Amino acid sequence: MNKKTNVPAPEPDLSLLLEGIRADAETKIKTVESQAAEYASAKLRKAAEKAAAIEAEAAQTASVRESSIKAAYETRLRTETRKLELESEERFMRRVLDLAAAEYAKALDGPEYGDRVFAWACEAAIGIGGSEAEIRTSEAEARYLNAEFLARVEQGVFELAGRSIHLSLSKKPFLDRQGLLLESEGGRLCYDNSAPARLARAEGAMRGLIRATLESARSDSPDDFPDQGTGQS
Repeated sequence: MNKKTNVPAPEPDLSLLLEGIRADAETKIKTVESQAAEYASAKLRKAAEKAAAIEAEAAQTASVRESSIKAAYETRLRTETRKLELESEERFMRRVLDLAAAEYAKALDGPEYGDRVFAWACEAAIGIGGSEAEIRTSEAEARYLNAEFLARVEQGVFELAGRSIHLSLSKKPFLDRQGLLLESEGGRLCYDNSAPARLARAEGAMRGLIRATLESARSDSPDDFPDQGTGQS
């Protein structure tokens, strides 16, 4: 009886096996490389988008900051300009008041000063509003005060205001300032028509005139306050 002999199966070709392994590895490597490339590309896109957003935000912040700086500068410029205008107006006003006071003082020795005192007395007598009053002056005006002068003032008040008033000389000391004042009802009512009081009452009108004059001068010279810019480059 013939015995069967076990013949071993042929071994696979090693080179083919290695080739298969290498091909499979290359495929996996390419897949991993592709996935890595896609991941890196996505990361780069996100980084670029974030950088663009940061740049846009920075530009916006810079624009807002620049606008803020410009607005603050313009506000400060307007404030400083107005301050200079007010200082100029105040200096001009002081100068006008000083000149007016000097003119009052200069008029003391003028031939028409008696007429000025008469006008001041009539104005005060009308302004005080009573039926009788005492007149008080500085020593310089006292030379005009006599019965005839008081009668003229009483007549002037009647002609100007249509009412009667009786005037008498005050027994109080002379005023320490140029001009006169009238008192009635034991000093409870007083109309101060001294030179300083007259200037103080006229100051509001003079300020308005000075302000209008300065504004007109500024409008005629538009380059007095040129646009300086923000100083930003």
